[in-house]
Amino acid sequence: MTRRDEASAALIKRLGYVFKDDRFLEHALSHASGVKTNAVDSNERLEFLGDRVLGLVIAQLLYEQHDDVPEGELARMLNVLVRRQTCAKIGTKLGIPDALLLAGKGNKRTVVTDNIVGDACEALIAAVYLDGGLEAARAVICEHWAEYLRQAPDMRKDAKSSLQEWAAAKTLAVPSYETIETTGPDHAPEFTVELTVEGREPVQGVSNTRRTAEQVAATAFLRRERIWK
Repeated sequence: MTRRDEASAALIKRLGYVFKDDRFLEHALSHASGVKTNAVDSNERLEFLGDRVLGLVIAQLLYEQHDDVPEGELARMLNVLVRRQTCAKIGTKLGIPDALLLAGKGNKRTVVTDNIVGDACEALIAAVYLDGGLEAARAVICEHWAEYLRQAPDMRKDAKSSLQEWAAAKTLAVPSYETIETTGPDHAPEFTVELTVEGREPVQGVSNTRRTAEQVAATAFLRRERIWK
């Protein structure tokens, strides 16, 4: 048994799913650099499918577990849970880097990046889905994303970033911030910033720095519009 075979066996044990057809597993672990005809034989098509399966399952889990959370916040949690960095962390714990089929040997071996591991993790989800069906894929996702699902309510981005993403999703203009008043002494100023979002009433935020005042205004807007709780 080769070192890669041993790594694949260890991966299956950690994954908690035994494939009926090992070809699905081999396909999921085949990076484009390690196969002859990349368009067909690499894991890229599986990654495409796995991304959708993962998104569906995570979206349903968030919907079921957070019935008091509005759509905007659910979307933010979903984005964090399915993003490539999260998949790469889970894929690394599973042992994907050592089990991958890559081009080259020794120092010329393809460098295993987070992108490669994240994509292979999604391909692995697709392989489980094709081999065992949606319930099998759901079981794997529930087990290996459990820690991140518990942390989901704390995965909120800063208010300005969240507001900009929300506005973009609604095809609105980029929110604008204007300092309308500065009070207090030079050593302890207080800034009042007004936030304007297309089609909505302006909101103001006050703090001792312009940047923090902008965050205060963005937070107030997100809560007023029930985008955040």
